Amino acid sequence: MNLRAKLRQLDWLGYAVVLLICITAVWPFLSRASLPLETDAELHIYRLAELSRLVWAGEFYPRWSPNFYFGYGYPIFNYYAPLGYYLALPFELLPGVDAVGAVKAVFVLSALAGGLGMYGFGRENWGRPAGWVATAVYVYAPYVLFIDPHARGVLAETVALGIFPLALWAFERLRRQVTAWRLFTAVLTMAALMLAHNLLAMVYAGILLAWLIWWLLRSTTHLPFTIHHSPFTILFAYLLGIGLSTFFWIPVALERNAVNLNTVVGEAGSHFDFRTHFLSLSELFAPSAWLDWGATEPVYLYNLGVAQWVLGGLGILFLLGRGWQFGRLSAEKRGAFWQAHLHQPLFFALAFTGLLFLMLPLSTPLWEAIPLLPFIQFPWRLLGPAVGMLAVLAGYAVNEQLAMSNEQRGGFVTHVGWVVPGVAVGMALMAGWPLTQVPPWPADFGDTSVARVAYLETRGRWLGTTSTADFVPATVDVVPERRGQLIGALFENESPDRINYWSVESVGATAVGEEISPLHFRYQINTPEDFIFRLYLFAFPGWQARLDGQVVETDVGRPDGFLVVPVPAGEHLLEVRFVNTPARWLGWGVTAVSLLLLLALMWRVRGEQSWPPPHFVWSEARGVVGVTAVLTIAFIFIEPTGWLRYESLTVAQPAQTQLDVNFGDQIRLIGLDPPRNIHAVQQGETVRLNLYWRAHQPLDINYQSFVHVLAADGQLVTQHDKLNPAEFPTTRWPLDKYVRDEYAFTLPLDLPPGEYRVVTGFWVATEGWRLPVWDALEQQIGDNYQLFELRVTSDER
Repeated sequence: MNLRAKLRQLDWLGYAVVLLICITAVWPFLSRASLPLETDAELHIYRLAELSRLVWAGEFYPRWSPNFYFGYGYPIFNYYAPLGYYLALPFELLPGVDAVGAVKAVFVLSALAGGLGMYGFGRENWGRPAGWVATAVYVYAPYVLFIDPHARGVLAETVALGIFPLALWAFERLRRQVTAWRLFTAVLTMAALMLAHNLLAMVYAGILLAWLIWWLLRSTTHLPFTIHHSPFTILFAYLLGIGLSTFFWIPVALERNAVNLNTVVGEAGSHFDFRTHFLSLSELFAPSAWLDWGATEPVYLYNLGVAQWVLGGLGILFLLGRGWQFGRLSAEKRGAFWQAHLHQPLFFALAFTGLLFLMLPLSTPLWEAIPLLPFIQFPWRLLGPAVGMLAVLAGYAVNEQLAMSNEQRGGFVTHVGWVVPGVAVGMALMAGWPLTQVPPWPADFGDTSVARVAYLETRGRWLGTTSTADFVPATVDVVPERRGQLIGALFENESPDRINYWSVESVGATAVGEEISPLHFRYQINTPEDFIFRLYLFAFPGWQARLDGQVVETDVGRPDGFLVVPVPAGEHLLEVRFVNTPARWLGWGVTAVSLLLLLALMWRVRGEQSWPPPHFVWSEARGVVGVTAVLTIAFIFIEPTGWLRYESLTVAQPAQTQLDVNFGDQIRLIGLDPPRNIHAVQQGETVRLNLYWRAHQPLDINYQSFVHVLAADGQLVTQHDKLNPAEFPTTRWPLDKYVRDEYAFTLPLDLPPGEYRVVTGFWVATEGWRLPVWDALEQQIGDNYQLFELRVTSDER
């Protein structure tokens, strides 16, 4: 088949509708300049800018970031999934496009990829209307639409959410017919999935493997083992995809002990402890709240979405109905019926059930028993894979409805069969619209230079674009303070001089440095005696020292973890360069072998032709096309009016109780969400509440907050104190928005039953004084405010 014929086969209308469905989902990215400063997107932008500088300097796959961590460098690129940055890199290298625009482009492409993949998978199995419904259900799921790209700003995870449907589609096409092109796309998307996000790669790889085995077990009966049989080919393609990604994963696995990973799996009660991030069924199935533009961080739920569980739930109901029909069939008819109606959707229903279970507290023993699960950190992270399963089931539901319509000979159902897909798409779009109303962010992100990163590190927001010291070399016992010698150069956007001149001058030696590349340094050293040459550079596997052309063994300076090189007396040329370790060479080797095997297999199956796309049935598609076009155009006109959002001005509208408590004319308490039942709280119970604060004037002090439980005599019973109320310093609180502050305290098991006062306030930890509480006449009436009284009851039965 020539190229012209293939182009004629392309499903132009199908893809155009997918584009329409996705436009409103990515509208905030398309309609606004810049990106937010207060999400993980900010960190990804700085990493991309660092990668770009290294690539321009000739380091095409750097595993080390030399300018982070006060200029000491650290191996973030050796351990963090690289695909998102390399997808953004071509955009960043274009004239007029900076790292901000490049990261934004990847967010948009990820949404389009997810929509396209879901459409393709649904179309392959159940036709175009099913594919469009699956696209809408997936792209407009709260986690995919808002939480990951906007609320969290996690580039890598968003990329994984976009690639998984593409991989599912690619393997489905390969399962149906083995061709060289289908083999290539399946292997490529599998490799991309493994390189997109470290944690979701494990989840998605497990789902795909289970799905392939699901088909393999049914399809291999009485088949000889040959590579041309698609059940074995898809499994081989899966392994080749993993093999292509081993240049990244083998070093991660074999060099995992070379860095600090203790913060990746949190201790009990910490932020990264999975036990603190389970969801309830009520939250999972709750409708999404509209976003409040008057909040610094609008409240949102970790939910599945109403349209998602309604349409996906219909798929499960249809599946149950078909299962009942299956039970009534004769044995000779069951095989064909199972294959046509049950086999494919049943897997996704089971997968959804498993993912749903893992997000609930009931699964705690499983999380504790399986060693890799705690690395996922947040059980709610499985919302992305779960809505993928629901999207497939929603597509299946549409197909079953259309099949039922076709089975009817005349009557109302036949004439409106095409309406159902359009209504389903419209339902998903309209339910998701409020979550596209993301609060505005500054139009100017600022520069992404080395100086900017160094400035932010000195301000203490984070080090090396991480806030928990993950990926710091394990030889760093204590993270050293910044040194003006390095910081000064970084502030000037220059390469820092990493020579420890004290170690040189203490023996009367001299040293002159030269940077050949960001990961290759040369030093001319003249010393009257043997000494230890020290560099302000974290030691890590891969740093190689050559003295006068000969490799010499390096050491580590404790407790800072700096690289040190023994230098004998005399004049010497020392070169320090970052090179591949055996683990990295092994990774590259396995990747190369996998690529060669892929090319050989593609050559083996060459000449096979792909099947054309399913026959287009306009009568079943017109509803989807019309509804999607109308709603997309309507959204573009409705969105500027603000109908889909609200903005709290003088009060915090989401608060259950409105307040106005003046803390020293500095901060006002404007709202409270009390515990569910303050009149019957048991001993040992954890009590949760939310407070809503608003800065009354620009604050030049970082205040600390407290919620104390006091007995009748004023004795402190339990408390929850915060260094940074609402999780960021009060000096950064805006004047035009309120902050929502979550608190939780656990009552002692031996606490006597009775009435207890719950109070709140602010203090300055460094000086020990509290903000006063003023009345309407600005007279002090205390140094705390009573929120409510708590009645504690015994837990004895």
